[in-house]
Amino acid sequence: MTADLTIPVARSRWMPPRLFLLYGAVGAALHFALPAPVLLRLPWLGAAVAAAGAALALWGERTFARAGATIKPFERSRVLVTSGPYRFTRNPMYLGLVALAAGLALALGTPAPWAAAALLAATLHVRFIRNEERALAASLGEPYQAFRARVRRWL
Repeated sequence: MTADLTIPVARSRWMPPRLFLLYGAVGAALHFALPAPVLLRLPWLGAAVAAAGAALALWGERTFARAGATIKPFERSRVLVTSGPYRFTRNPMYLGLVALAAGLALALGTPAPWAAAALLAATLHVRFIRNEERALAASLGEPYQAFRARVRRWL
């Protein structure tokens, strides 16, 4: 008999897309509200990075859907997805959200959006990725461990 492995964030409404919107909005609001030096402002590169991030997140989501895997962080995984972007990163949807935030930071160029992107990455890692990795190891066993050994968490 296998225990049902749930992750503590199950009851939270603050899932990764909402966290991205919250952190991005706060970073952008602080950019416009507070005078700050421009660190690096490259709007065209920022747009390209953001577009690449959106494409990566969508590619990851669609690859999950085709495999019949759940994208909800708190649901038990029964399928190990190793194709598509999962050949290069174990977390393409999270990486895509962070790239979107980094694209915004590049476009705006001040410290607040960069801090928001870094905090988003840290939040995703601490709140979701670590829990998901434990649950995947418990539910999928050796195939997940082999996947974990050959594919990086982020890049």
